[in-house]
This record gives sequence, structure tokens and C-alpha cells, in this order.
Amino acid sequence: MKIAVAMSGGVDSSVTAVILQRRGHDIIGVTMRHYNYAGYGFSKDESIEADIKDAAKVCNKLGIPHHVIDTSKEFKKIIEENFISEYSKGRTPNPCTLCNPTIKWGSFLDKVLELGVKKFATGHYVNLRYEKGTYNIYKASDFNKDQSYMLWALNQKQLSKTLFPLANHSKSEVRKIALQMKLPVHEKDESQEICFIKGHYEDYLKNHLKLKRGKVVLPNGKEIGEHRGLPLYTIGQRKGLNTPWHSPLYVLQLDLKTNNVVVTDNPDDLLSRTFSVEELNWLSDNLPDKIDDLSVQIRYNSKPFPVEKVIEQDKIIKVILKNPARAITPGQSAVFYKQDLLLGGGIIR
Repeated sequence: MKIAVAMSGGVDSSVTAVILQRRGHDIIGVTMRHYNYAGYGFSKDESIEADIKDAAKVCNKLGIPHHVIDTSKEFKKIIEENFISEYSKGRTPNPCTLCNPTIKWGSFLDKVLELGVKKFATGHYVNLRYEKGTYNIYKASDFNKDQSYMLWALNQKQLSKTLFPLANHSKSEVRKIALQMKLPVHEKDESQEICFIKGHYEDYLKNHLKLKRGKVVLPNGKEIGEHRGLPLYTIGQRKGLNTPWHSPLYVLQLDLKTNNVVVTDNPDDLLSRTFSVEELNWLSDNLPDKIDDLSVQIRYNSKPFPVEKVIEQDKIIKVILKNPARAITPGQSAVFYKQDLLLGGGIIR
């Protein structure tokens, strides 16, 4: 079978190509140029161009063709504009969960399929199974590396074209294969979380938003300091407030109407059992009627919380947790699971 492997220039995607090649498939490497280094504060060697070169080296080592596909216009229009817009509204977005359905499995996959391939493989650590006419995503065998949280917004058509060969591999096994194959990226570090931002995201926001200083206040309205602009803060944040106080302070609320950052010195104030989710996507049909073993993950690299009740309200659902969670943050993804089965997700309001 002819399969395109999304080659990011990292070790995971490189070993994905190795695994499929060992299985006898006809492999081509495809790399997405989703942003241009000019205007991002990158030097050429530090930019996406460096990752493209690494991907090309791996493809050359494996003796497979390498194609570079430009999606930078779509990426800028959809991902960057959403990122900036969300922060301007006092929300904290996760650009990867938007990029996956719209860019990687969207415009990029459409162009990849024009190369005549039957399947599209990536280096994500997730398990994809075809069961009773439905493509279901399960958590990877190595729960510590599981990346299913990032894929909640995909649809059945996209999944039908997809392979995840690393489903049952650990990171150490992947690096071992890369070393055995003498791949030039076998020691390469993990990529940064926000691919199009070099350094701290605050510098990026300062360049794209007009920030307005305002008051730092306690829940009772007492002013205790000044903030540098609402988009530079997120719910639960402790560091970076620069407000003298007798005990650690935490961001409790970003008040757009008053332009105030509301803080608290009581960590328990950040605990909540209820929140609402919008922009819902279910990988099969709808949220199951029975919510036995239902849990929800409210940020990447955190454990899911058991759900007590779900109340559907038009295109929004209200979630009630069995136990309170800390710093539930608007803009982040809420991803629902039934044990290790990914059901779908949405955006926290």
C-alpha cells in the first residue's frame, strides 16, 4: 500500500516511516510548511526550515521520496488569527486542537491525497480501531505519551484515511529504533508546544495585540496592584503577577468589562465542579445516554476527572464533576472519555 507519513523532522514521525517501511509498504514522506520564518523572530536555521531539512535527511536515509507542502496561508488565517482573537477575549486557546482538524487533517491532508496515496500516517501516540462501522480512538498503550486529547475534533472521514503506527510503542522503544537505524534525529529533543512561537508566548502577544494596563484586585474589589494587560494572564496562574502580597496569589478571573485581573490567595477558590462546553464534536454520533465511567480531561498532560452529570442545552453542555477540579480555563479543550475510549470534546466556555 502507498502511504504518506507526515514527517515533522522529529524522532516519532521518523520511526513511524521506519515501522511502515518494515511492513513492506510503499512510503513517501510529506512535510507541512505551516509558517514562514520571516516575521516570527526566527533565524532561518531555527525555523520550520530546519525541521524540513531534518525530515529530508531521514527520507534520504530511508530511501523514500520527500514532499514539502505549503499550508502557511491557511495556518495564518485559521490558527494564528484564532490564537490572537481568543487571547484578546481573555481566553486561553490550545492551537493544536484546532490545527489538527482544519490544517493537518484538513488542507494538508487534501493535498497529500493528491499524491496518490491510500493512507496518511502520523507519529501520534494513539490507538485507532475500526469497530462496527466506526473508527474509534483509544488511548495509547503508554498512557504517559498518549496524545488522544489533541484529536477530539477529527471526523470519521479524516480517521478513515489515517494510521497511527506508534499506538503500542513507548518513547524509549521509538528512540531505540531510531538509534538502531542510525537516523540523524535519534537524539533530537521534543518540539515546543506552540510551534509558531519562538521564546515566550507573551512576546508574541505583545507584537499582535494592543495591551491595556489595569488593576489587580481581590474578589472583594480591593485594588492591590497593576497588571500589564489581560491577555498576558490565565486562570490559575501564580508566577508573573509581580504584586507584593503576604502569601502567593493566583489568577481567579479575567474581567473584560472592568479590565481587572481578579486574584486570590486561597488556592481553594480555584476549585469548581461545574463548567460549560461549546463547539462540540463527537467522534461517533452523540454523547452516550449512559455516562457510566464517563470522564473529562480539561487540559493536556492532566488526568481525566470523573463526571457525575451532563446536562445538554442546545449546542452546549453543562458538565458536573464528581470532585472539584482546579483552574478550569475558558478556551481550553474539554475532552470526554469512556475509560480509554475517546468520545469527543469541545471548548470550555
